[in-house]
Amino acid sequence: MTEPTIRPLVAGDLVAYRSLRLRGLAEHPEAFTSSASEEAARPADALAKRLAADPSRPHDAVFGAFDGATLVGLCGVDVDMREKVRHKGHVFGLYVPAEQAGRRVGGALMDRVIGHARAAGLRQLVLTVTADNAPARRVYERAGFGVCGREPQAVRIGDRAYDKLAMILFLPAARAPRG
Repeated sequence: MTEPTIRPLVAGDLVAYRSLRLRGLAEHPEAFTSSASEEAARPADALAKRLAADPSRPHDAVFGAFDGATLVGLCGVDVDMREKVRHKGHVFGLYVPAEQAGRRVGGALMDRVIGHARAAGLRQLVLTVTADNAPARRVYERAGFGVCGREPQAVRIGDRAYDKLAMILFLPAARAPRG
């Protein structure tokens, strides 16, 4: 089994991106702040903006993992451009379908996000993960992220609340990407 090809998503990937993102939101509603129903109701051009190159924001990107021509994983990074916080990137939207388990797709995506952030001059990456999502947490910990806080009841789905862990990676301490 070969590792997937990781590359930035572009406008031509919009349909596949939207489809895989909606699948992730539907299958794991506790893992994402966005809901599948809200996302499905948004116009496609809102997601298209996320994939469009913006020279004023070279650090923002959404990466896709591909098995041949098939999109099999997603992960993005963006930066709040306010002066005091633009040294850090926010990792978002990591999703790999269950049938891709064991192929190191999540790890390959994280390696690419970390390499991209370093090249863009970012000093740290932050993210949140649902506290009881052990597989995602392992991917982040293997990439060098550590827990720096916990938000109780961060998301609520019906009557059930889920805690989120805040995680951080200081890029000078990050491990070098494989291969």
